[in-house]
Amino acid sequence: MSIDPRDFTVDLLSAGFASGDLSPVEVTQACLDQISAQDGLLRAFTRIDPEGSLASARASEQRWRSGDSLGPLDGVPTSIKDLVMVKGWATLKGSPHIDPAELATESSPVTQSLLDAGVVLVGKTTTPESGWKGLTDSPISDITRNPWDSALTAGGSSGGAAVAAATGMAVLNVGTDGGGSIRIPAGLCGVFGIKPTQALIPLYPPGVSGLLSHLGPITRTVRDTAHMMSVIARPSPREIYPTQRDNTSWIDEIDDGIAGLRVAYSPRYGDADVDPQIAAAVERTVNLMADLGAIVERAEPNMPPTRDAFLTLWDAAIGRALTGVPESDWHKSDPGLVETHIRGMRISAQQFLDADAVRAQATLAINDLLSRYDVLVSPQLPLVAFPVGSDVADPTTQTHWVDWTPFTYPINMTRHPAATVPVGLSREGLPMALQIVGAHFADRQVLRVARTLELSQPFPRLP
Repeated sequence: MSIDPRDFTVDLLSAGFASGDLSPVEVTQACLDQISAQDGLLRAFTRIDPEGSLASARASEQRWRSGDSLGPLDGVPTSIKDLVMVKGWATLKGSPHIDPAELATESSPVTQSLLDAGVVLVGKTTTPESGWKGLTDSPISDITRNPWDSALTAGGSSGGAAVAAATGMAVLNVGTDGGGSIRIPAGLCGVFGIKPTQALIPLYPPGVSGLLSHLGPITRTVRDTAHMMSVIARPSPREIYPTQRDNTSWIDEIDDGIAGLRVAYSPRYGDADVDPQIAAAVERTVNLMADLGAIVERAEPNMPPTRDAFLTLWDAAIGRALTGVPESDWHKSDPGLVETHIRGMRISAQQFLDADAVRAQATLAINDLLSRYDVLVSPQLPLVAFPVGSDVADPTTQTHWVDWTPFTYPINMTRHPAATVPVGLSREGLPMALQIVGAHFADRQVLRVARTLELSQPFPRLP
């Protein structure tokens, strides 16, 4: 097989498996070889399962040969973030307080749906402790590094999933997103990621960040994400915020273009300080959308200030990760998570409800904007990847990871679908991206816009 694993897509693999030109076994082995060659430096995985994944690949190969494939995802190498359960595997969550011998007795719905579709699980990807921040390092794993420059951060908290996607260690990757944790690393690593409408993909066990939590795909192509959504965007009785079943195809209209779509373009979400080269790349892409027939207008989402309210909701929720851990053991944890826990314990019920009222106002503001436009487009991050070793890009002006993610965390408060689309490379050769936000449950439309941009302005390829 001469195909580079970075070129694997669901369409390519399923066609090759059907014709016999490709084998799930050799494809899985190619991804395992990528992990072996690169993960010693990049640290995307907390666990790999060569024996189990190759056994699954052999079973898939037999299904394809006998004409009994389970669908286009059958045999496709896949990773699961280590906040999500896989039966028989530990769910360590980047935490020093979880016993590695404590194995999951069931798989989360998203995992089970993928297994039922025949995917090959190659392993679990890294997360900061309990997914608490926008970078990926933890007390039990090394720093997850950016494949474009290993001195720089891959972002987080789904950093391992984004690195796996960018390097070809896996084709399909499950991430989580409570404040940007799918979109941040996807943008910094030059791949595609979407935070779907909240609860569209069942989240079980419930995330500690409550209504801020989402599950979603990180892949190299938009169509791969659409194939993945076809399988995982299904209601489950284990989702505490259930949605109705929608059997509309995720694939059929994805290539229909954007002519006539109404696009709201917000360069700064009010006052975000954006790197000029990112601003220029996003502006260029927005102009391309107009050339492709979209009706583009500048429009700012009339949201209230959300930083303090988000942090109140975040600290109250994510700080629960240390509930029940003796104070004498806090020194084993990420210091930032300990600080979050301490702040969270001091939040009163009134403060939490006041913050939730701001969340409701922000939701109504985005709803109002998207009653007049089909999508909202903006930069996805105001900066490119920065050096590892710090939770902030500029310690002189920033005190928390939310200070360098002004476009991502507000959309967790509002629960709308939001996707990261690569728009080129900076002068330093680092990925830049824009964000597409759609109305609740308009996830297919967000994917269609992203797919149009992918075809018209191909995503940069990791050298």
